[in-house]
Amino acid sequence: MRRWEAAVATENPRILYQAVQLLKRLDIDFIICYPTDNRCNQSQVIITDVPDYFQHHEGLVLVQENFDMDFVRITIMARLRMIQTPSKAVIGIDPGMTSGVALVVDGIVLYQISLAIPSAVVELSCRLIGYIHTLFPSCQSIIKVGTGSKLYSTLLLRAIFHKTQELEIELVNEKNTTLSGGAGSDESSAIIIAGRSGRKVISSDMLLEVKVGYIRSLKQFVIRLTRGKRALTSNEARAILLDELTFDEIVVQPMS
Repeated sequence: MRRWEAAVATENPRILYQAVQLLKRLDIDFIICYPTDNRCNQSQVIITDVPDYFQHHEGLVLVQENFDMDFVRITIMARLRMIQTPSKAVIGIDPGMTSGVALVVDGIVLYQISLAIPSAVVELSCRLIGYIHTLFPSCQSIIKVGTGSKLYSTLLLRAIFHKTQELEIELVNEKNTTLSGGAGSDESSAIIIAGRSGRKVISSDMLLEVKVGYIRSLKQFVIRLTRGKRALTSNEARAILLDELTFDEIVVQPMS
């Protein structure tokens, strides 16, 4: 029986530091050892930059300096959960002022995080799909978006379609997806959304009415995201709702 979940087998100090920080963040039990140390083979996962010693180890995670933390994180979790040839990867998203994002592969959660800006959620989702295609080329990928808030789900859909038209997307009823409030609730909801059946996006899903409540919410959203450095005008809010102005043009681009 293997004694550790992971082993970091490297003599490269930069790789060692980055790997240790990641494993601590994931709360994974690990050992640090030289590549020639036999204890490495007693671990489920071996993170190393010298694969020659571990070519036949099922949990090999090969890295280089300044490796992509998210990609390696997902690879480690997949190795620990012994995922080898999955059939379906789902990215569940719970849109809101803070959006929960979860990657679920064959029903197993490999990654979860909370982000604020819709375009950042889209960029991450595209990267996650890329990771899955790299790790499991035959695995189907789909994005499922919760519809608990028409405003935030539409802003997210617009950001997705502005980025790419090639992703498979479904909309999911969010009823009873919030288990509790507080930290991590968005991510928990995203996990539940990933596991539910959804429907295809239709044209009306991309439209927003110019409602007083929506204008107020957008103003609050911008103030929160910019930490009070940017105030959205009512005309700008209306333009966003009517899809005449993108949310990123207000929040992401520098102010003139």
